[in-house]
Amino acid sequence: MGPATKYWLLLACLLVTMYGSFVLLRRDQAGSRDAPPTQPVPARIAVARPAENGAAEQESPIEDFVLTDQEGQPFDSRTLQGKVWVGSFFFTNCPAICWRLNQALAALQETSPESETHFVSITCDPQNDTPAALAKYAAHFKADPQRWTFLTGDMDLIRSIGNDSFKVAVETNTHSDRAFVVDRNGKVRGRFRLTEPDQIEMLRKLLEVVEAEPVADDVAAPSTEPAEPAEQSESPQPAEQSDAELSNASP
Repeated sequence: MGPATKYWLLLACLLVTMYGSFVLLRRDQAGSRDAPPTQPVPARIAVARPAENGAAEQESPIEDFVLTDQEGQPFDSRTLQGKVWVGSFFFTNCPAICWRLNQALAALQETSPESETHFVSITCDPQNDTPAALAKYAAHFKADPQRWTFLTGDMDLIRSIGNDSFKVAVETNTHSDRAFVVDRNGKVRGRFRLTEPDQIEMLRKLLEVVEAEPVADDVAAPSTEPAEPAEQSESPQPAEQSDAELSNASP
């Protein structure tokens, strides 16, 4: 077989291979167009069956805690009794997730001026997030101090609040991108990712429902006396966590 014959034979094989690849590619593209669209993963919403007295049959209320607000004053969570509030975790040096999270809260505050919902943002970097740092951060988001409180304090207590009350892992500079809707009875009713627009809208709709609900008869009025700091469990249950949920944005 001469060199010219080998050349033409090799060229023919190459052209056949390229044509076959082209046909397979077109077939895959047609199949992708015909496939049904992927459905978004819904948020976990703990919508409870109403009880006879109008309260919600859910898990126990979150534990009381005392932290320090952006004005350097003690903040007792018992002052939230009978109120609807949204809790979340962040830290001021977080370059991405926290920024989007708090922008979403700022938008909720701005677009719902008549809402009674209180926002409670807890830092997971208390060593750097002093009250002064929190006040500066709050000013950037135009946080109304009557509706939006930024908190700092002991990291062990903050970790306990995340693990025990909200069932998410919270460590130094590591937190969830979720916000938690707490009803007038102190019970978590919804968990939403504030980095996803559809879930922000779901949070907004749940707030409308929860704000319209009455306070249970057995819920005491807010106390003016500070609560005792929550004790740490010697063997805490592991909190919910996932790579998709946690934001570890240490510089």
